[in-house]
Amino acid sequence: MNSRTLKSYLYEGIVIVASILVAFALDASWANYQESRVEQRILRELQEEFNSAKARIEFSIAELETVIAASAELLSALGKDTLALSPDNALDMTNRILNFNTLEVPTSVVDSIVASGQVRLVSNSELRKTLAEWPAFISDVRENHDWHRVETDEFLVPYLAKYLSIRDALMLDGDVQFAPGSFDRNLLTMQRDPVFEGRLIWRINRQQATLNESKILLEQTLKLLDLIEAEIG
Repeated sequence: MNSRTLKSYLYEGIVIVASILVAFALDASWANYQESRVEQRILRELQEEFNSAKARIEFSIAELETVIAASAELLSALGKDTLALSPDNALDMTNRILNFNTLEVPTSVVDSIVASGQVRLVSNSELRKTLAEWPAFISDVRENHDWHRVETDEFLVPYLAKYLSIRDALMLDGDVQFAPGSFDRNLLTMQRDPVFEGRLIWRINRQQATLNESKILLEQTLKLLDLIEAEIG
């Protein structure tokens, strides 16, 4: 084998290796481009979902603040030395206290990208970490909302139905009836009931805890939206 032939072989080998390297580089570049496109799609879907979640959380917070204020107003009317409530005033407070709905926050996109493993395509490590933590905040708030619904359905509405004509009230022992002329006396009995007063205080404390957790959830949601917006550019 002469030197010219050796050089030829070396040259061909270099060309082959270079071609392979270029092919790998092109494949890697194309894969990165494809992953970048998928990441942008995921980010935009997350942005839409978290904007929807933000609106629902803000509405729930406003609703809960109204409920707490009405509960505190009713609490101030309870006790042995308080003045008797008028039926209209009591009914107004009661309707405001009961005007509270379970928080439903969309999580389908987050659940999908976590279940499919696509969360790894999110290049920002802080965003990935915050995404991973967000469901725990949702769980805490939902737990308190579920407690509130059960406590309302099983105790508060049946209890108040003994004294007030509540819209969509549950029947107590299957029947709610008011004896003629006894309405105001029954209402005053409610105001003097120490067990109900203690239950209402406990309820307000639990609602305040739910409000605090909801505000933390809102902060995390706003943080996620800021991080997503920065990644979308």
